[in-house]
Amino acid sequence: MKWLVFALFSISLSSCLVTKKKFDAQKALADRCDSTLADCSDKLKKAEADLSLLKGSESDLRTKLEKENAENESLNAKYTKLNGDFEQSQKQYEDLKARMEALGKNSLTEKESLSSALKQKEKDLAEREKRIHELESLIAKKDEAVSSLKKKIADALTGFNSNELTVTQRDGKVYVSLSDKLLFKSGSFTVDEKGKQAIVKVAEVLNKQTEIGIVIEGHTDSKQYVNPKGEIKNNWDLSVMRAAMVTSIMITDGKVEASRITPSGHAEFFPVESNETPEGRSKNRRIEIVLSPDLKEIFKILDNTNP
Repeated sequence: MKWLVFALFSISLSSCLVTKKKFDAQKALADRCDSTLADCSDKLKKAEADLSLLKGSESDLRTKLEKENAENESLNAKYTKLNGDFEQSQKQYEDLKARMEALGKNSLTEKESLSSALKQKEKDLAEREKRIHELESLIAKKDEAVSSLKKKIADALTGFNSNELTVTQRDGKVYVSLSDKLLFKSGSFTVDEKGKQAIVKVAEVLNKQTEIGIVIEGHTDSKQYVNPKGEIKNNWDLSVMRAAMVTSIMITDGKVEASRITPSGHAEFFPVESNETPEGRSKNRRIEIVLSPDLKEIFKILDNTNP
């Protein structure tokens, strides 16, 4: 019985020892597992932190990369534009260079052309200057001839009073103004004897001055001539008939060539004085013999002088 108890106790003790060993072993294993688990947990946390950091770095890198890509695209665009601008500038330079070279050639040609034109102009100017001197000489001779003619006419008419006729010089012409008192009775176009003498004396001078042109003008005052039954109806008729009568005497009695004379009537429209007074009207009733030098040579020079 004791042996059985001892045997049971021994078995029980042995069992307890085995159980404790297992427990200690399991506990040690559990401790190692806990330690490993803790270590793994720490590593996991560190890995998670590293992963988070990597993710952040990746985002930053992606943003930076996108920014750099955008900058690269912008830079490429600027480069493309700059390159295009350069090519355009290069083309413009080449064009400008070509134009400059062409301009240089053209300038030389233009210079030669201008030089030739200048020489021609100098020649033309010299020719014109010569013609102008000729013209001035002819004008001086014409003025001298007119002055001489005036003197000759005035000398030929020295026997007449100044209130009967006047001899004046203006505008390169000589004007012999014969009053109606010297030539006509009132309202008549028949020339008196004394008036005929004056006309013939003028004709004698003109026959020696064959280059002188002659215009005979009839003038009246403003009072209207009224004679419905006669040949003369108004002042126009009166002025024309008087001019025609003086012309006839100059041709018939004065022996002046008819082709040199031009008669004309001006009625009251070219007064020399006011028609408001009797004295003024008396001066306006007149015959004017207008004597002009031959200007053909002068006009010929003028025509040749014009461009």
